[in-house]
Amino acid sequence: MKHRIAIVGCSDPLFGERGESTRKVIGLLRREGHEVFPSDYLYQPFTKDLPRLKARELNSFFRDPEMGFIFDVSGGDLANTVLPYLDYEAIRKSSATFHGYSDLSTVLNAIVAKTGRQAVNYQIRNLVYDHAEEQLAYFKAHILEHRVSLSDLDVHYLRGSSMEGRVLGGNTRCFQKLAGTEYWPCLDDSIILLESYGGVQYRMMTALEQYIQMGVFQKVSGVLLGTFTKMDRDGSRPTMREMVLENIPEDIPVAETRFIGHNTDARAIVLG
Repeated sequence: MKHRIAIVGCSDPLFGERGESTRKVIGLLRREGHEVFPSDYLYQPFTKDLPRLKARELNSFFRDPEMGFIFDVSGGDLANTVLPYLDYEAIRKSSATFHGYSDLSTVLNAIVAKTGRQAVNYQIRNLVYDHAEEQLAYFKAHILEHRVSLSDLDVHYLRGSSMEGRVLGGNTRCFQKLAGTEYWPCLDDSIILLESYGGVQYRMMTALEQYIQMGVFQKVSGVLLGTFTKMDRDGSRPTMREMVLENIPEDIPVAETRFIGHNTDARAIVLG
């Protein structure tokens, strides 16, 4: 089945390799027969009007009754700047599902909080990296068929043996940008997902402490850890797994998966 697909970038502009991989993804999707609509603002440097323009375009994609999928290919720092300009009523009514990761944790969780709809933590640029064949098969069988499942994530428990609740969160640093805003979702009885690309143990510990001081771990029913790319690559100690187990209440189940995060073989998880 062929689909109508929008490619957007709510966060930082796509310079260098990220721009090149985005162009490859657009070409791949078109070769697969999909109708692809790239954003006009994927490669544009930041200006004060850019968040409003990006949001206006994104709103038009959500309002398109034939749009099936919206994939954000960006990351970085700027995604939360579009939040005040999004049409959440149009998003709530839309037939399109929004996908993104990393800094897009702000938009994903805002959609859940403001509309009650689900959104998907997933980076489509992985279709053109070193696991391209495997990723394309996963994309066709799971993403395009709306069959994203926790069973795909090879979850291992570090504490406890089960957890229940809707999944919220995402990138450890970026999700915190929603704290104190109207876009912060209700975490009661939820599973909080945490992952990160950069950041040594000091940055992760201060982020974890912020969640502790916010009372997050008095509300959630479990913690799901993805990958922490720089820490894992550098062999940093203590690891994020160790810091979480040592600092949150002992009755909270903790699990981990290598398939959520910034690895090029990462898969998807539904938020909300």
